[in-house]
Amino acid sequence: MARWVGLLACWVLLLTAWAQDAPRVQAGDALRVTVEGDESLSRVYTVDEAGAFRMPLIGLVQAAGRTPDEIAREIAQRLREGNFYRDPKVTVEIARRAEPKVIVQGAVRRGGEFTLQAGWRLSDALNAAQPTDTADLSAVRLERVGGERLTINHLKFVQEGDESANPTLQPGDRIFVPLRAGGRSVLVLGAVRTPGSFEYDDARTLIQALGKAGGTLPEADTARIQIRRANRAEPIAVNLNTLTGDVDLQPGDQITVPFRSVRQFVVVRGGVNRAGLINYAENMTLTQAIEAAGGPKPNAILERVVILRPMERGRQQRITVNLLEVAQGTRPDERLLPGDTVEVPEPAQRRASPEEPLRIVWLILSIIFLITRR
Repeated sequence: MARWVGLLACWVLLLTAWAQDAPRVQAGDALRVTVEGDESLSRVYTVDEAGAFRMPLIGLVQAAGRTPDEIAREIAQRLREGNFYRDPKVTVEIARRAEPKVIVQGAVRRGGEFTLQAGWRLSDALNAAQPTDTADLSAVRLERVGGERLTINHLKFVQEGDESANPTLQPGDRIFVPLRAGGRSVLVLGAVRTPGSFEYDDARTLIQALGKAGGTLPEADTARIQIRRANRAEPIAVNLNTLTGDVDLQPGDQITVPFRSVRQFVVVRGGVNRAGLINYAENMTLTQAIEAAGGPKPNAILERVVILRPMERGRQQRITVNLLEVAQGTRPDERLLPGDTVEVPEPAQRRASPEEPLRIVWLILSIIFLITRR
């Protein structure tokens, strides 16, 4: 008995060591997910900057810091709990490793992504990004992928050589260099084409500042723009989508245009011309999604279109819509949410009965009989 207990303990230790040595997924990695028997789910997914990716039917899957086997087990569990599959067979493998990056933004001349070199420290990234004359190096902010946030007085390294103020960087680190109070510049950060610092005389309003930064990117969340001002404790929130005028700026203002947290999709399948993932747009309706999927096929059953909406704890809401009523104006168009699945039914193909061959033979013989009678 003691021998078997010892062998079992050794086996557990080996499994634990193997799990610790298994590769961990990081932001930017490409993962090949295979769900046996389902080509619509089996594809390569890219892990976003937040460490997650979105799958049809189950939504966001957190991946960064986990092994491929751990991710596969979660996907299988959520497909099973959502009643999509009884016993799904899921495998996950790393198809392509991301090139390690760090991001530097703020009061720098060359903000953006930089390839993380071996042994890079904070000073290396700042040298590459070239801080401006108005940069405040005494309060550099460093955010790790895991959520850790540090405020670093980098001047202690520049002036005194204090290595504690010059930490080693990690893949996915975000570095923000604030603007020194009292500067005559306006700082524009986030989801714009050319983030950076701009002279106040050229950027006196929000619209002017965004224009100097090249405009917002398609993935920008323009409803949650923030303006930080030296004499205000709370930032000024601006919804650019509903803005009727403009917002006057002050020297030293910092404008942040956030990215949407994740790229959002809906799935359209069944009786449409281009079934698959459709990019979700704010306030997208059912008819807009079907149109984006190439429109319905001629034989589509538009009276019984179904929207499947993921709910909490793997549950699913089922909404049936008669699109003919929508077209006639007797029913409002249904608003969709990110992660919805739209199913446009088609007529079921009639299966041949055992008597079908006899019926065909009888029909041929009947035709021959009618012809020979003439």
